[in-house]
Amino acid sequence: MKFGKFIINKIIPFIIRSVGVGKGSWKEKKFNIILQSVLMIPFKRFKGVRRISKNVEKQYDEITGLYIKDNYYEGRLRYSVVDSQIRKVSSIDNMRLIRQEIKEVLDEFNFNNVLEVGVGELTTLDSIYSNFGPDIDCYGVDLSLNRIYHGLHEYKKRHRSLPTVVKANAVQLPFPDNSFDLVYTRHTLEQMPTIFKEALSEIIRVSRKQIILFEPSFELGSMSQKIKMLNSDYVRGMPKFLKKRSDVQVESINLMKNSANPLNHTACYKLIPVPSIEIEKNVNQVSLVCPQSKTQLERKSGYYYSKESSRAYPIIEGIPVLDYDYSFCITELDV
Repeated sequence: MKFGKFIINKIIPFIIRSVGVGKGSWKEKKFNIILQSVLMIPFKRFKGVRRISKNVEKQYDEITGLYIKDNYYEGRLRYSVVDSQIRKVSSIDNMRLIRQEIKEVLDEFNFNNVLEVGVGELTTLDSIYSNFGPDIDCYGVDLSLNRIYHGLHEYKKRHRSLPTVVKANAVQLPFPDNSFDLVYTRHTLEQMPTIFKEALSEIIRVSRKQIILFEPSFELGSMSQKIKMLNSDYVRGMPKFLKKRSDVQVESINLMKNSANPLNHTACYKLIPVPSIEIEKNVNQVSLVCPQSKTQLERKSGYYYSKESSRAYPIIEGIPVLDYDYSFCITELDV
């Protein structure tokens, strides 16, 4: 560990200065990340280090509130992609441009309800409701209960109507088939290098009109981005997986003009689900189901109950925890 810190804090900066890269420049930041990545990738592969759900949940629990600050309150100067150019801008200005571009993408679609998978602190869902509400029903799921809790508190400052948001895992979404006109993600699948196929299968299952994935693209990224994504163990292989499926059509995959991180440049995947059954029209309200059995839940005092799977799912601060890993076995009493 000490040797690794020595390399990162002493050797890499010395190499960068030796080649005449200006201090504080984008080139210095990029070279620093690339050199660290090149050194760390073999070490992580040797150790078998992978990005898994439990670690991701813990990581985002610990940084809760950061996205709210970056979006609304405390603009941090950072290098970002602005109108397809790398510039140093305030995070507040950059996030405003990102939200505006997302609106422009969604303007071409008609939807009465929407689900965000990986809703985080609700900053994107807030923008969508502001731009397309109040007649749309908004839903969200996230792995981090803490982020949902803080996000809802912030959301209440701007809107009277609250979305239905639950703690759940993207690989077991607690909704019936073909529930949502629009399902989207924003830098959610990037965290799922080993389980993105299961998550995409669930996203396709619950959608009925349109799927939009705002995710970094390993395939469309620069060589620098590819190296960074390999070191971060971010998702890759999504286009190949999607094009092989018969239940979804890939309409387009393009890089966005605005992105928070030039080495994690967001792409927009536009997908059209191909439902296997005829879908009932104009159904906005969506019921919650057991994430395991996909059967209806019964509301009890302080929890939801699935008779079919004998599982109780707690409700914490009004937020349903429909995550199987946090559920409890309760079998029915013999009367």
